[in-house]
Amino acid sequence: MPFSTDSLYSGSFIVSHLLGEDTHNILVLRTMSHIPTTFSNFQSYYFETPLYEALTATVVQIKSFLWQPFAIDGYCPFCRRASTFYKPPGEIKPNYTDAYFLQMVEFHRQDLPCVRDQDNHVLRVHSMLSAGTLQKIGQYPSFADIAVDESKEYSKLLSKEDTAEFHKAVGLAAHGVGIGSYVYLRRIFERLIWKRFHEFKDAEKWDEAAFRTLRMKEKIELLKNHLPEFLVKNAKLYSILSLGVHELDEKDCLAFFPVLRQSTIWILEQDKKKQEELAQQKALEQAIAKFSPSSSELPMSLAGTTPEPPKK
Repeated sequence: MPFSTDSLYSGSFIVSHLLGEDTHNILVLRTMSHIPTTFSNFQSYYFETPLYEALTATVVQIKSFLWQPFAIDGYCPFCRRASTFYKPPGEIKPNYTDAYFLQMVEFHRQDLPCVRDQDNHVLRVHSMLSAGTLQKIGQYPSFADIAVDESKEYSKLLSKEDTAEFHKAVGLAAHGVGIGSYVYLRRIFERLIWKRFHEFKDAEKWDEAAFRTLRMKEKIELLKNHLPEFLVKNAKLYSILSLGVHELDEKDCLAFFPVLRQSTIWILEQDKKKQEELAQQKALEQAIAKFSPSSSELPMSLAGTTPEPPKK
């Protein structure tokens, strides 16, 4: 599908596309800040910055953007893996003053080929340089497509419901909707807590009515032996998610989203490993409990290992 500025998503279409039928119940308002943030680096600009976020750039950064060639690492949605992209050199303007670069207003298209397939795996970015600020105004594949595609590798850690909501969180954050992304990460967090409670409530003789009255920190403390260690040690994560939903603005939510996203992945990876270990332990305990000295009932790995009686 060729890139066209006519195909750029509007904010309302993005939200509707990502939330699907949830838009009947949820209204997400995206507020764009007119105060630009500081440009950090090109890897962040091309692979982590959503459309229309204005970034204040220095003269050196503007010149590098215009004509300096360099290689940057990022996720390639065509290779479906991390790769390296190459930014070719641009037209050098050596005789212009610094003031010229800080006042210039220009539109730029940059094609960044993936080193694995420079002809077909190309990231295309449209940018606007305006009075010392740099702003991404178009991208193909879209930032959201790259972010969501990258997140698919974690689907094996998630239930079907969690997978859908994790993708929504990543997609919303990719389009600058920070508060909405926190809503979905918090739902995944809460679902894990309740899943573990129902799994062990009979064995631990927990009362559900009493559990519902506990604060999240208290619930985590009660379940600590059945939860990932990272979650137990960082129970504050839930408070941050709640703060984002109720008090933080979009800019603050987006700034901390990468930490929450990676923390969620880390928690899920630890939880999966913990559940696999418990399943293996249970299988071994059942095998040990069923042990019989009769070789016909022994596992194949043990059968035939009983030493023969000494010959007379």
